[in-house]
Amino acid sequence: MDFLINFLLLGLSLMVLIWGADKFVDNSSIIAKQLGISELTIGLTLVALGTSAPEIFVGISSILNQSEPLAMGAVVGSNISNIALIFGVSCIGIATKPKKTPIIQFIPFLLSALILGYALKDLLITPFESTLLLIIFTFFLYVIFKNKASDELVLTSSIPKDNSIYISVMLIASLVALIVGSNFAVIYAEKIAILLKISELVIGLTIIAIGTSLPELAATISAIIKKKTDMVVGNVIGSNVLNITLVVPIIGLFSNVQLDQILLSRDFCIMIIATMIFMLVGISYSSKKVPTFLIRLIGIFFVIGYVAYILNLSNLI
Repeated sequence: MDFLINFLLLGLSLMVLIWGADKFVDNSSIIAKQLGISELTIGLTLVALGTSAPEIFVGISSILNQSEPLAMGAVVGSNISNIALIFGVSCIGIATKPKKTPIIQFIPFLLSALILGYALKDLLITPFESTLLLIIFTFFLYVIFKNKASDELVLTSSIPKDNSIYISVMLIASLVALIVGSNFAVIYAEKIAILLKISELVIGLTIIAIGTSLPELAATISAIIKKKTDMVVGNVIGSNVLNITLVVPIIGLFSNVQLDQILLSRDFCIMIIATMIFMLVGISYSSKKVPTFLIRLIGIFFVIGYVAYILNLSNLI
């Protein structure tokens, strides 16, 4: 009974967290447009940060609650989920070939993963390694700006100003939801770990990772239905880069906890293998030479592999 109650409260906390991230993006974007900020800048900052806001706030709450393994599990688990589950589903449901993703965008994607592996070699995230990841984050922004330099400013007159009070209230409410939701998500995740006698790392890799990736999964399914597959590869790249380059430095700069060896030997290895396969597929699957059935087959492989990974973590196989 205690497990069921804590599981439901964890689910509720994740719902509040996701709602806060969604509303933060929506209302921040409206305010930015009123100020005449370009769509590009909004997309690169507010929307990008909003996508990774659940992981960022879980990371902060984990440090405050001395549950750093939970946050690291959420980062690695979310990145595996983004590739194997979300990209896998998009491959299975592919209807039209997407436009080619610039190869340069894969560079920060790969570098962030490799630097994370370097940081995990001694199972301790240092300030130096955190700084390297923040540099990769800056480089990632530069890459996107360089590839999308032409963007029009939004006219301030296009946004009704009589809703400014409501928008401001919703912005504050969304920030409160992010803080409260992430805090209680960590608290109830810890309780579930104790009740099930499993590590916080496993909870982060499974429940928290999947829970914080639900918005991306919903967006991917929506993109498939609307036949807008161009955004899927970019979404995975952006989400994974931000998870590593923003969440991990928080842990490295404000904590010195020793991490579990299995995070490096098992979970990071799975993440880096998935990263390499994703890069090969992401670079080539827009080509007419690659048949659609092969892409779907790769998607099935990703999804089945992810299900097997989660079941293995849950000691069900």
